[in-house]
Amino acid sequence: IKAQPVYLAFHPLRGACRIVGFPDASYKNNEDKSSQRASCIFMAEPRTDKPNTKGSLVDYESTKIKKSVQSTTVAELYSLMKTFGTCQFLRGLWKDMTGETAPIHIRTDANNLVTTASTTHLPEQRETIHMINMLRHEACSGAIEDLAHVATVAMFADCQTKEKAPVANLRDA
Repeated sequence: IKAQPVYLAFHPLRGACRIVGFPDASYKNNEDKSSQRASCIFMAEPRTDKPNTKGSLVDYESTKIKKSVQSTTVAELYSLMKTFGTCQFLRGLWKDMTGETAPIHIRTDANNLVTTASTTHLPEQRETIHMINMLRHEACSGAIEDLAHVATVAMFADCQTKEKAPVANLRDA
């Protein structure tokens, strides 16, 4: 298979920009049975009543999760928290450059993380309790302005964690 060239296209954006992060993970999919995490982060125009808004990819990453994780949920949580940290860095950079505070929106295909962030139930795995509490704190404090589920077919980071995932969404973006 011949690799297609990749380039970043920065589109002119109108209005107060927002940062939209797409974290994804896969559980024990690597040859050494380690898990993979990835993210795609966009600067995007404000929401409209249309289903898609214009945006530009400003950061992406795919790497092994260095810890041994016990479930897909924990892998997705690691990826979400790393993506959020990168979004916070980009928000600070954007604030320094423009004087505007860009809201952070996170879109994950792990619906259980979205529902867990809004419940009081604690997970059974001790290693995840702290991360879940941090996610709840950030979601409730407004640091993450919008945390929502997105269908797997619309997950931009999916092609960075799964070998057979289609790359069309990310390439088209």
